[in-house]
Amino acid sequence: MIRFDWDGMQGEIGALMTRFNELPRHIAKKHLVAVAKRVGREGVPILKRNTPVGGTRRIKSTIVRGEFKQNVKRRGGALRRAATVTARYKGRNRDGFVTGTLGYKFGWESRKAIWLEYGTKTIRPREMVAKTMRTYRGPLASELAAAMATALEKAAKELEAGMNTGKGYRRVT
Repeated sequence: MIRFDWDGMQGEIGALMTRFNELPRHIAKKHLVAVAKRVGREGVPILKRNTPVGGTRRIKSTIVRGEFKQNVKRRGGALRRAATVTARYKGRNRDGFVTGTLGYKFGWESRKAIWLEYGTKTIRPREMVAKTMRTYRGPLASELAAAMATALEKAAKELEAGMNTGKGYRRVT
């Protein structure tokens, strides 16, 4: 999980966040959410690699005239296909934050991922997300600052061009 806060960030990322804070908030939010998605998207293949593959199962409703019918909803590997990244801005304009989350899509696959991650009485814990975070932590930190710098340049160009002025925003000349 990635979290960008307007206050309290330190180091190179903190310096970039102060620069984003100087921009109009609607432009800064848009570009920070894009950074969280862009950087998190590279972690999806790692999460898929660490996710166990479920095999196809012969289910009575999928057998037609004695032949196994390929049914997309009943075939294995659905948990791997459910791996995704989401990015959102939460809170108000002045004190909100951007979160980027690497995980599984909401629904049945999300439940299955929780059972496999932490285990149950009959399922041993697989720790898929923990392995992914250990593997992806290093590359993520190095790519994050570069992606934020690129997004800051794009946001400055957008502001300079007068695009996306927003409701009630007046450009100072």
